[in-house]
Amino acid sequence: MHAMPAKSERAPPPAIEPAAPMITRTDRIVIDRDPMTFAEWSRTAKLEDSLPATGSLPGVVGTTQLTPGEWGGAGARRQVHLSDGGSATEQILDDLPGERFRYVVWDYTTPAARPIHYAIGEFRYRALEGGRTELTWTYAFRLRSDRFPGFLGPLGRWLLKVAFLDRAYAVLMRETLKAMKAGAERA
Repeated sequence: MHAMPAKSERAPPPAIEPAAPMITRTDRIVIDRDPMTFAEWSRTAKLEDSLPATGSLPGVVGTTQLTPGEWGGAGARRQVHLSDGGSATEQILDDLPGERFRYVVWDYTTPAARPIHYAIGEFRYRALEGGRTELTWTYAFRLRSDRFPGFLGPLGRWLLKVAFLDRAYAVLMRETLKAMKAGAERA
């Protein structure tokens, strides 16, 4: 007898609403590797080596692949296990090696993400002279309209942006980019 698959294995990702209001943050870093070399490294790097706990936000302690095969390519899905005992599900939306990597995250169980319906992450790679890459990471959150602060509309989005995205999440993004740079340059 087989165990019932977890909710995140059965349920598809949320419908992404292109016109939905999102709160967004973008950070950049320069990595001393060319875009294709960096893209190859990032595909096989362990997420837990790049996403540390920072202050009030949990880090990644491991992942469980939910779709057949390796992580990589549109449609690949995994559960992300967090240091506070919570989790989230992520799925690759598209992967153009050396150019762009886009993914959606949903099904958060960590208290820090209670107001978030889903998030869209995107890495863009830009080749620089000397075999380097400018990596641009944009993270956009869609809030739940039935929870604080999402039910406050534009005011709620502004509150979450200034209180969370531009503070605690900004630290997490910067530390993650530093860890990615160090890992890729060591490889």
